[in-house]
Amino acid sequence: MHTFYTENISDEITLPEIESKHAVKVLRLNYNSPVRLIDGKGKEAFGTISNAHHKHCQIKVDSIVQDEKPTKEIAIALAPTKSNDRTEWFLEKAIEIGITHFIPIICDNSERKKFNTERWNKIAISALKQSKRLWMPTIDAPVKLETFIIENTYETCYIAHCENDEKQELKINSDNSKNQLILIGPEGDFSSKEIKLALSNKFKPVSIGDNRLRTETAGVVACTIMKFC
Repeated sequence: MHTFYTENISDEITLPEIESKHAVKVLRLNYNSPVRLIDGKGKEAFGTISNAHHKHCQIKVDSIVQDEKPTKEIAIALAPTKSNDRTEWFLEKAIEIGITHFIPIICDNSERKKFNTERWNKIAISALKQSKRLWMPTIDAPVKLETFIIENTYETCYIAHCENDEKQELKINSDNSKNQLILIGPEGDFSSKEIKLALSNKFKPVSIGDNRLRTETAGVVACTIMKFC
């Protein structure tokens, strides 16, 4: 059964134009085809197509279930890479794994400081449908790292950097019974000033493995550890 995204679920709905086109023109669904609906806010619905129009496909909803919101957050504040494709790959995989919050940070060594957040939201919807998750993760507006560190309110915070300082393994420190946040730096790593600022604001330095990882790979590995450890 095919899944579609709509911001609001009720007894009768009209799919957004992009979802309508996909349903009718691409998947060739027609009158009375069964469908599954999600709204990114915990609702899951099942119904059938009552009007197979490629711009405003209408759905008659038969049942709606409200899922409870996850009680604990897995947040990653990551510096988007120079290549848009690599950041998008990270976001897609992290959402499929279970990230609840993505904060794009701008660092001293960031090579990219302009972002297509509309594109990120489309990727998030696609990943949500693919993974059968019901809650859309929060995607923040880009923020300077210094500002984010000072304003941060997460109770358990980590920073993964490449300097040869003493660190503990994330897989040992991670506790998924708490809200968790990790900082992942750009290709050129965090600056020494940024690391010192994070450490002075209760961020714990951690290692996510013996190998040096690309930014987007480090983000996916960190998300996996915090989700399952």
